[in-house]
Amino acid sequence: LGTLVANLGYDKLVMPSPVFIGDTLRASTTIADIKDSKSRPQAGIVTFAHEMHNQRDQVVCKCLRMALVKRRPQ
Repeated sequence: LGTLVANLGYDKLVMPSPVFIGDTLRASTTIADIKDSKSRPQAGIVTFAHEMHNQRDQVVCKCLRMALVKRRPQ
């Protein structure tokens, strides 16, 4: 992946379990999709799937985030 140019927004944001003081959280990110940018040929649109768990392995937050990212020089 290249340099992040802009965050384009979030989708499907859910917080199914509460977070409490003292909880230990861990996050993971997966690349869910990559598309060409129609308006900027030097960049692409990357969709990241973020998920956060607490120490009991319960999902406390998850969402999709779209970002405009520069392409690698060719």
